Amino acid sequence: MLSLVCLLWPGAMRAQSRAEEIVAALSAQMRALKGYEIGFEVAMGEYRSTGSYSVSGDGYYLTMGNNEVFADGSTRFEVSHDRREITVGRTDPDSRNILDNPVRAFDFLGSEYAPSLLWERGGEAAVLLKPAVAGGVFAGDITLVVAVPSLRPHSIAYDFDGEQITVRILRFEPFAGPLPAFDRAACPDYEWIDFR
Repeated sequence: MLSLVCLLWPGAMRAQSRAEEIVAALSAQMRALKGYEIGFEVAMGEYRSTGSYSVSGDGYYLTMGNNEVFADGSTRFEVSHDRREITVGRTDPDSRNILDNPVRAFDFLGSEYAPSLLWERGGEAAVLLKPAVAGGVFAGDITLVVAVPSLRPHSIAYDFDGEQITVRILRFEPFAGPLPAFDRAACPDYEWIDFR
C-alpha cells in the first residue's frame, strides 16, 4: 500500500502544481487587462438566461434580461426594470461570483480557494477550486474551465449546497470604455432600496 502511495504522490503533486500554475496565469492576465467585455449564458436547472458585462478598472456594467447593474468599485446600483426598483449596496471586493462582482470573477491569486486539476485535454483544463476555510465567507466549490493556450475562461460553475449555477462564456473581447454611469433621472418613479 505504501509503495502505491509513493507511486501516485508525484503525479498528484504535478497535478496540484499545474492547477496552481493555470490559476496564477489566468489571474495575472485578468489583472493586467485595462478593460474587457464578456457575453455569457447562465444555467441553473431548467433556467437559462444570457447577458453581458464590461469591466474597466474596479468598475463594471452588467446586463441580464431586463436588469442592469452599475458599479464603480465601491457602490453597486442594481436596476430591475420589471419590478421598477433600484437596489443600492456596497460592492463586495472579496466576491468571486461573476454575477455579483465580475471584476474579481477570474482572479484567484491570494484567494481563500485551493486549486486542484480535474482534467487537461484538447487545449482546455478544468480546475476545481475548493474553499480553504470551511464555513468561511467562500462557501462553495467553483469549477473553472480555461482554454490553456490563450488563458481565456470558457466556463465557471458554482456549487452551493448542491445547487449548481453554470456560466458559459460566449465571447471575450477588449473594452475601451467608458462604462455607462448610473443615472437616477432615467428611473424617476422606481422604488429606491438602499442597503448601504
